[in-house]
Amino acid sequence: MGLFGSNSDEQIPTEYKCSPQGDYVTAARLGKIEDILDEGESVHYITRGGTIDVEGSSAGTSLFGDDRSRKSGTKGYVRAAITDQRIAIKIPQWLGSDERSVPYRNITSVDLDTGLVNKRLSLQTPGQTYHIQVTEPGKDETREIVRFIREKMEETSQPETVVAESEPDPLDQLEKLKELHDKGVVSDEEFKEKKQALLDQI
Repeated sequence: MGLFGSNSDEQIPTEYKCSPQGDYVTAARLGKIEDILDEGESVHYITRGGTIDVEGSSAGTSLFGDDRSRKSGTKGYVRAAITDQRIAIKIPQWLGSDERSVPYRNITSVDLDTGLVNKRLSLQTPGQTYHIQVTEPGKDETREIVRFIREKMEETSQPETVVAESEPDPLDQLEKLKELHDKGVVSDEEFKEKKQALLDQI
């Protein structure tokens, strides 16, 4: 039994509560993915489905010959944890589990396709596209997930403010040098020498 126990009626421990947090997130469901979470990582939403398709960047070759690899959860559902830091995906297999981690800063777009039963969450990155089948939660909460991911993408894509130190303008420096020379602060010899150096920069 993991940190969260196995009873779906159990309350989520206070240290794991965060806002927003989807209704589909329960202590039992957190327990299914706790082994792929980093310490201190907050889970805002969880999805459950049967497959994940990864296309691009030599993901593999499908039956149709395209650059696409499909993984199914052979020992349980494919679950995606939408956390404060990334999207962590667990694909349970008979011989262990596969994991994928998609940081928000790497996501260039997120799309949602909705069908009668299943939904598909698509995460585009510069190298690969992840198509995550979503059977749970429902459409409304899945739309909340898409909004949350877009907010996180915006947060992580804000360019850092860089203060560029510009070189002083030689003409401005010449003007200041002349003022200092006129006031007698700079001698004739210094004025000629510095004036020539500044003229060489123009």
